[in-house]
Amino acid sequence: FSRHLAKLLVAATLATGISPASAFLVAITPGARAIYLQVGTGTFTGTYSSGGTPGNNSTINKVSVTVPAAALGTGSRAMTSDSAVSNSPYDNFAFCTAPAQVYIGGFYRIPGSVGNAALTVTTPAKLFNATADTIDFSSISWVSTGNGDATTTIPAGSFTGPSLNLLSVAPNFWFESCMAFSYANAQAVAAGTFSGRATYTLTAP
Repeated sequence: FSRHLAKLLVAATLATGISPASAFLVAITPGARAIYLQVGTGTFTGTYSSGGTPGNNSTINKVSVTVPAAALGTGSRAMTSDSAVSNSPYDNFAFCTAPAQVYIGGFYRIPGSVGNAALTVTTPAKLFNATADTIDFSSISWVSTGNGDATTTIPAGSFTGPSLNLLSVAPNFWFESCMAFSYANAQAVAAGTFSGRATYTLTAP
């Protein structure tokens, strides 16, 4: 197969206002063609390093923040996730700190060694509330790290979409990182819960 998708729901709830040692990239043994991507909650029987097997999981985790009326437009606010995943399915190491960080990782394996896989994320331009007010999706940003990492696997950025290239994954490598999201909160906006979906895709040639 050539594509594996994972989705993340991003939401900002606004009170009434105006009406990583080194990056975690690990060589794995070449084998039957396979890719695996996990963003937040996933399914993995055992661990990869002990011969475990990945499975499908339809969970769509959410990152969110609540901004009180008095704090609207006063600067960046950290978002938290409803994912409880902290341990890596590679070796069960406590790599991330949930709920402040969202685990993202996976692998690209083939019998040979030619051609990289691409990790991308796509988003709409706006987050919407129930009355069709909007916030730019680009007001949501992230930094990434992991316990024990001195450099990042996935560079920091923001959802400037509609599609962003996050990482090029060499054949027969496992990758992972922990993403911490923030809402810029740079302006006062209408009250409500604004939401939108970010879709992460790992595509192999």
